[in-house]
Amino acid sequence: MNNNIEEKLSALFAAVRADERDTSRVEFGFETRLAARLREEGGGSLSAWAWKLCPFFAALALAVAWWGQVNLRAEATAEIVTEATQPNEEQVLFAYMTGERR
Repeated sequence: MNNNIEEKLSALFAAVRADERDTSRVEFGFETRLAARLREEGGGSLSAWAWKLCPFFAALALAVAWWGQVNLRAEATAEIVTEATQPNEEQVLFAYMTGERR
């Protein structure tokens, strides 16, 4: 079977070599046409990239907002613990009235 494929491929190459069409017209300005087409297709690339990256930036904004909330809660908790552990007038009065010693 492998030999059959090679024979078919050789026959196709031979047919292409035998075809003597003038391809210079097709070849003329090929690079210029290709570059123009690539520029045309890439013209809206900035907006296309922006729309493709929009979910990523939305997720990033949500993560930053969540992180800010977590930090605020941690700071608030630390502030509450600090206030509760330091002696203040109410705690001193409560200890005096109940007879507790600290």
